[in-house]
Amino acid sequence: MHPIDPGDAWLRRTAMVALVATVCGCRSNPSNALQRTIASIPPGAPDAQASTETSPPDTGPLASNAPASDQANSPSVSRAIEHVLQQASDHPRAAVLDFSASSSTPRFHVIDRASGQVLQSFRVAHGHGSEGKRDDGYAEVFSNVPGSNASSLGLYRTGETYRSDVYPGLSMRLDGLSPTNSNARSRFIVIHEAWYMDPESWREKKMIRPGRSEGCFVFSKADRDAVISQLQGGALIYAIYEKLR
Repeated sequence: MHPIDPGDAWLRRTAMVALVATVCGCRSNPSNALQRTIASIPPGAPDAQASTETSPPDTGPLASNAPASDQANSPSVSRAIEHVLQQASDHPRAAVLDFSASSSTPRFHVIDRASGQVLQSFRVAHGHGSEGKRDDGYAEVFSNVPGSNASSLGLYRTGETYRSDVYPGLSMRLDGLSPTNSNARSRFIVIHEAWYMDPESWREKKMIRPGRSEGCFVFSKADRDAVISQLQGGALIYAIYEKLR
């Protein structure tokens, strides 16, 4: 717009621009950077380098803008959220993983402990040892046994982060706090990313589900970054299953 326009037209255009700017204003949401401190890795991890990375939990805005899913409002998830919020924790966030939902839907729900609200939901893989006979993206079998390649139910606490030699980028260890997942660390059940969770690797090929893990909590690269930045440093994760079908 140029002030050399005729007076009436210029005033009308100025008022219209001001109105559009008021209605369509937007805010930026900068991503959270992962801070790192070098420490030693517990021995025996087959996919770990010689250092771990730890940092305080990120209490800022979530790194991704994906909305919470409708599944987060289900009665089973609501009960799980109530349960995990009753557990002692100094971390500002927690998570509920609903294995009764399909792996093609966002079923990993990050929760704000202060408000009890679901902040964001993500797709996450289950172990191929947990897939049922229908091979349809639903987990049906759960195990705490090494070599089962199955997912485990129960309460977890997030451990240290590290750079993996097997999976690209940052990973995060998990400690099982329940009898049903007590072998999580010795089974190397961790949070990491894998190509088969990226939407273009399965959805655009008209597949009914993303890939499956060996029992790990596997996300797409972008979702892995958001989950680790929000839950690192001792957050609780509660993995549940209530058969709905």
